[in-house]
Amino acid sequence: MYKDFIDAHYDVLLDIFNCLKIGVYITDGKGNTLCLNDESCRTGGLMRKDVLGKNMAELEEMGFVDNSVSLKALSSGKAEELIQNLGDGDKVYVTGVPLYHENDVDIVVCTERNITETLTLKELLKKKEQASEKIKEEVEYLKKQSITMQGDMVAEDEGTKQLAEKAMRVAKLDTTVLLTGESGTGKEVFANFIYQNSGRVGKPFIKVNCAAIPENLIESELFGYEKGAFTGAGRDGKMGLFEMANHGTLFLDEIGDIPIHLQSKLLRAIQEKEIMRVGGVKTIPIDIRLIAATNRDLKESVANGSFRGDLYYRLNIMPIELSPLKGRKKDIRALAFHFVNQFNVSYKMNKTISEEAVGILQDFDWPGNIRELENIMERIMISFDGEVITKFQVERAIGAPVNPVVADICDMGDKSLGELLEDYEKYVLKAMLSKYKRASEVGKVLKVNKSTLSRRMKKYNLKSEF
Repeated sequence: MYKDFIDAHYDVLLDIFNCLKIGVYITDGKGNTLCLNDESCRTGGLMRKDVLGKNMAELEEMGFVDNSVSLKALSSGKAEELIQNLGDGDKVYVTGVPLYHENDVDIVVCTERNITETLTLKELLKKKEQASEKIKEEVEYLKKQSITMQGDMVAEDEGTKQLAEKAMRVAKLDTTVLLTGESGTGKEVFANFIYQNSGRVGKPFIKVNCAAIPENLIESELFGYEKGAFTGAGRDGKMGLFEMANHGTLFLDEIGDIPIHLQSKLLRAIQEKEIMRVGGVKTIPIDIRLIAATNRDLKESVANGSFRGDLYYRLNIMPIELSPLKGRKKDIRALAFHFVNQFNVSYKMNKTISEEAVGILQDFDWPGNIRELENIMERIMISFDGEVITKFQVERAIGAPVNPVVADICDMGDKSLGELLEDYEKYVLKAMLSKYKRASEVGKVLKVNKSTLSRRMKKYNLKSEF
């Protein structure tokens, strides 16, 4: 019935089908091709003469289609739909509707819509959404990581208290802060403190160690880049740390290590409150609060030409200079107790520290400042038994000379009196050789003849010139 009608009116029906903006493909009840319009030819990339009369099973074998909806509809006896992969790589959404005559399928009418571009756009949109989600996750991670302070503000020394009060006052304002001082003096803790007490708390707080980023990457990390900006750049471009910190706070640690050729771009970002991505042609407005830190003498860097003077003066609006730990005796004591409490929680311990041990800590110079003190306290906590951190344990940890005779009884082990006396003799000889350098001088001070001293030094494997 239907097949006969198509055969009798083929040209008229084809003209009608060609007016449609979708592909129309008709087979008979055995899957042989009866008719297809121009849109179907374009969709499948087929010539009409190549498929007319061909069975769909044959076209599957030839690779024109990978799964025929016509055959599927013939098999099930009902309407079917699927996404069809064509031989040229395109994807087509097809429907197949069987039409019956006297209880047998007479023809199958298929409609086709090329969805290759739609799927491509959908995939691109998905990747964009994933990239956007990844950026959000990175921002949240950086924000959460930054909000977690590396130890509370500990300020017992009068000088540190004054700096903390200054930081509290300036925190309420959006002015730029420059933190200076030796490495490990607590610049990052002050940056956290300023952020926590600012009007931007809860908004992004992005920390950047400028010295840790390779020179050839620092510009793209700070300012981002457009797609195709350089070899190896992501095809979708990337948001920089300035943009991630937008409406929040950006902490540039070790700012003195920023290459001179990037300092003008940084200056413009601070002055004009806008940045331009690498490879970009348009500016992006930014609203950030900037905190910078360095252990370098930026005045000296300006004098020797490694740091721009105009950038230095733009950063140095509110300077806060942190003193070395060795001059902050009360802070050393407070920090020692603070770290004991911190590591008690971390390692599920219940230790305290003796005042004698604190005294040894206060007498040490701490070239690594607070960071070194924290490391030493952690080492002591996990290296020694007992509930009280002793003077002897501190001396051992910091490498100070230790008299084995006055060591705590728990550290003497099972040594006999003779072994302890030998330890003390060795200790005295090492200390005297370190002080006087020559064995002959040591012999005079200790009133020991040369042969006796030589035997003792050989016994303890000590060497020196006579």
